[in-house]
Amino acid sequence: MKQYLNEHWKFGKIPNGKMTKNVLDKEEMPMEYEEVNLPHTWYKDGEAYQGMAVYKKSIRVETVVQKRIFLTFEAADRWCQVFVNRNFAGEHKGGYAAFTFEITDFCKEQQDNEIIVFVDNRSYNEISPLSGDFTVYGGLYRGVYLTVTDEVCFDRTFWGTCGVVVQADVKENEGWVIIDPHVLGKANENIFYQITDPAKNVILECSMPVEKCVLKITDPILWDGMENPSCYHLRAVLRQNEKELDWVERSFGFRKVELSATHGFFLNGKKFKLNGVAKHQDFDGVFCAVTEEHCRKDLDTILDIGANSVRLSHYQHPQSMYDLCDENGLVVWAEIPMLKFLDEKELFENACQQMKELIYQNMHHPSICFWGIQNEIAIFGENEAMYEKMGQLRDLVEELDSTRLSACANLYCVKPESKLNRVTKAVGYNIYFGWYYGDMKDNAIFIEEFHRKNPDVALGITEYGVDCNLAFHSDNPKVKDYSEEYQALYHETVYPIFKKQEYIWGSFIWNLFDFGSAIRDEGGTKYRNCKGLVSYDRNVKKDAFYYYKAQWSKDPFVKIAGSRFINHEQRMITVKVYSNQKEVTLRTDGYVQKQLSDTGVFVFENVPLALGMHKIEAYSKDQNDQVFLCGTTEADASYIYVDRNPGINVKNWFEDAAQEEKLFPTGFYSIRDCGDDLVQNKQVMNVISEFSRKLADQLMERKGKLPLERILSYMKKDFSDEDCRRLNEDLIKIKKN
Repeated sequence: MKQYLNEHWKFGKIPNGKMTKNVLDKEEMPMEYEEVNLPHTWYKDGEAYQGMAVYKKSIRVETVVQKRIFLTFEAADRWCQVFVNRNFAGEHKGGYAAFTFEITDFCKEQQDNEIIVFVDNRSYNEISPLSGDFTVYGGLYRGVYLTVTDEVCFDRTFWGTCGVVVQADVKENEGWVIIDPHVLGKANENIFYQITDPAKNVILECSMPVEKCVLKITDPILWDGMENPSCYHLRAVLRQNEKELDWVERSFGFRKVELSATHGFFLNGKKFKLNGVAKHQDFDGVFCAVTEEHCRKDLDTILDIGANSVRLSHYQHPQSMYDLCDENGLVVWAEIPMLKFLDEKELFENACQQMKELIYQNMHHPSICFWGIQNEIAIFGENEAMYEKMGQLRDLVEELDSTRLSACANLYCVKPESKLNRVTKAVGYNIYFGWYYGDMKDNAIFIEEFHRKNPDVALGITEYGVDCNLAFHSDNPKVKDYSEEYQALYHETVYPIFKKQEYIWGSFIWNLFDFGSAIRDEGGTKYRNCKGLVSYDRNVKKDAFYYYKAQWSKDPFVKIAGSRFINHEQRMITVKVYSNQKEVTLRTDGYVQKQLSDTGVFVFENVPLALGMHKIEAYSKDQNDQVFLCGTTEADASYIYVDRNPGINVKNWFEDAAQEEKLFPTGFYSIRDCGDDLVQNKQVMNVISEFSRKLADQLMERKGKLPLERILSYMKKDFSDEDCRRLNEDLIKIKKN
C-alpha cells in the first residue's frame, strides 16, 4: 500500500526565504538544484545552515476516481509546507513526528504531478525546541511515501497515524486491547479484527462497528522486558458488504508499569531497576538522516553494554527504533522537545500537538513506559505560568494514555521544593556534579537531600556524564582534562551512588554515543558533545563503556583499559581491567598477578614497564584481552589537553574549605548566586553592568537558576580567569538582605 518516493528529488536552498501562508507565491525559487535521495539533511560540519530550503519531485498517479491519495512525511525538520501542482496541501510545525496530507483533489491522473516542499530549520517562538545542546539539522531526513486507498478508508491524516490507534492494558488476568479507528467516507462498513499471539496463532477474530471498542484476551502473555519481549499482532480490515476496502496492521503488547517513591519501578508487579542509556538519533556521516540499518547498529550496542532501558531523547525518534526496543525488551522513556518554556499560546499549542503526535503514533509500543513532557525548562527560571502549563500537559498525557507514566527531567538547580517536582508521576534529574559543578561525591549529597525533603516523589537520574576526547590520557585524571581516564573514573565513582539507593528507580547515562551539537567547541573537539561512551561513528567503545558492561552484561568478557594510553614514562604503572568475571589474571614480561573483585573493576598496581613496547595480557577462564604499551623516556605531550582559551576555573581558586569560604562568604553575593537572585538587587546589577554590559544583558535574558559562574563559563572567550576573580571580589562586598 505504501509507495516510497525517496529517490530523485531536486533540492535547493533559499537563504532569504521566509515561511508565510503564501510562501510559494512570495518566494523566488533557487536558480540551481542538486539531485538528492531521501533521507536527506543539508547539514555539514562547519556549515550549519539555518534557513529555508525547497525539495521538488514529480509523481504519476494512475487514477483518482473513487480513490483517496495520501502523502506522508515521516519527519521534516522543523517547519514544513507542502504544495501539489501549486495547490497548498498543508503545513506542519515540529521536526520529529510523522504527518500526512490528503492530496486527492490536487492530483491529475496519468500525468506528472509536481510536489514542492518547503522546509525551514530556524528557531521560531511557536515551535519547540527553542534551544538545546544538540543540532537541529534541517531537511526531509526520514522517508516520504504515497498511499492510495478507496474513498472509504482509514484516516491517515489522524495525527500522523495509520488511522487505527491501538492501546493495550492489563487488568487482573485479562488483556484489554483498546482500539480507536478513524475512517473517512460514509458507507455501511464495519471492521474485521484479527489478533495473533506471539507464536503467530490466531486467537481472536470478530467484526465490530466503526467506533472505539475493547477486545479482551484471557491470560495474555506479558511483554516482560528482556526476559520475554512478547508482542501480539492486530490486523484491521475495513469492510463494506464483505468487500475489503482498506486494511492496516499494528503490533502491541501487554504489560503493567508502576512506580514507588520508596521502592522504585515495577514491571508486571516485579521490581525492575532501570539500567539505562540515553541517545540522540544522529550518526556520523549521515547526521540525522539515519536509516533502519543505523538504528539496528545502535540497538546492538545497547544490547552489548547490557542496558535494559533507553531514553530516546529529546524528541520523537524513528519508528524503527521503537520497533527494535519492542522486539528486544528495552524499557523506553519517550519525550517531546520541550527544552525552553515561554508563556506564549502558540508555543504551548505546539507542545500539545507534538505530545499528541508522540502518543497517538507510538502508544501501541509496549516498550514505552514513560511519556516525558519537558527537559530542563527551568534553566531559564521558573514561574507560575510554567507550573500551570506543565500541569496541563501532564493532564493531556494522562487523558490520552493512563497506562504509562508521565515524566519530566529537571536540572540540578531546580530546588527539591520546586512545584516542578510535583507535576508528573516520575521525576528525573540531570545532574553533573564532578563535571560542570561541585565534586563527584556531591551526587550522593544531592539525591539524599532530595529524598529527605520529598519522600513521596519517585526520583530517577535522567542524565549524568562527562566529555571525553580519545586523544587525551592521564595517570592522574582530573575534571576538565577531557581524558578517557577521567571519564572512566567519574562513572566508576558516580554510578554506584545511584545503584545502591532503592528509592532511585533508575538512571540513564548521558550519553551512549557522542552526538552532534553545532554550537560546541570543547575539549579539542568541534561540533560534538563528547559525553558518549561510544564515538560518533560507533567504531570506538571508550573505556567507560566496558565499566558498564561489567556491571550489566551477562556475556563473559575481559577488557584492559587504557589501550589508547600507549606511552608511559614511569617504569612501574597501574593497569585497570574491566570484567564481569570474579577473578582476573594479569601477565606481562614474567609478571603474573591474580585478583578477585565483585565490582567489575580490577586494579593492578606496580606493574613493571621497561623501555620499549610490551604486551600486557589479562584473562579469566576462556576470556582474554591484550594491549601493547610502550615505556618511554619522557611524557607524551600529545596526551595533555591544553585549553587555548581557559577562561574561568573556580576550582583553581582555593585548596581547602577555609579559602573557599573566604572567596564565597555566607550571606554575601558572589558569582555562585543564580541569575534570578542577582537581577533582583540593583546594587549587584550595577556592579555587573560596570564589569560588562554584555554580561549584564545575558543575565537579564537568561535569569533562571543557573549560577553566574556557569554563565561566565559559557562566555569564556570574553573573560579571563582574573576578570572573573575581580568581579567576584566586588560582589562579595554586597551583603544579602
